[in-house]
Amino acid sequence: MASSGVEIVEIAPVKKGERTVVLGFSGAGFIGSTAVMYIVRNKGFRQRAYVSSQLIPPMMVLIDGRPTHSFRIYGDEKNSLLFVTTETLISYDNQWPVSLKLMEWLAEKGARAFISIEGMPFLLPSEERMVLGFGTGEENLSRFGVQPTREGAISGMNACMLQECMRRGLPWTSLFVPTPLVSAVDYGGSAAVIEVLNRMFKLGVDVTPLRQMAERRKKTQPRGFLGSLRRKK
Repeated sequence: MASSGVEIVEIAPVKKGERTVVLGFSGAGFIGSTAVMYIVRNKGFRQRAYVSSQLIPPMMVLIDGRPTHSFRIYGDEKNSLLFVTTETLISYDNQWPVSLKLMEWLAEKGARAFISIEGMPFLLPSEERMVLGFGTGEENLSRFGVQPTREGAISGMNACMLQECMRRGLPWTSLFVPTPLVSAVDYGGSAAVIEVLNRMFKLGVDVTPLRQMAERRKKTQPRGFLGSLRRKK
């Protein structure tokens, strides 16, 4: 499959070196993209590159008052971590060529491990927010507060990237966050997965504001007819 028509444009030097890549694409609850951008803003990580292609739906996002490409790559000071995120939903026909070019660029920069964040539509039975995990390597995910799972589905861009990782022999970890939301931001789910990444990489990101937003949304969310009956009792 050709990756023509896709370009990775560097806006800050990204030298080759061993690094871990965190993927946060749009999906259920917008958990991946929300978590990545919250970390990036909190830590002051710098944008290193963006993905340009007519295969990506046209969208520019305003960040700190500046128009910015919707498919972006950020890095920490040492570029030991790269964060890839986008707010756009790329059509299935175009996900392979975009993924192949992205993987080619990341491999050239020395990517050695990948972690994806994926919202999983699921009606939560309790208030507790869990993060499920699957990995192709030997990492013990339970020590980071992740509940290992042997069942699940990986789709879209993450599935393309996983297949390439398997072909190249690169370790892959999927972090699944169950969410009752599909088309709205799940702040609580984003907070839960950031806490896992905090334990993995000692990021020290405070998720209190995210949890507060989740609580405010819960209080203002309509409860429907059955909820109103319960409140009257």
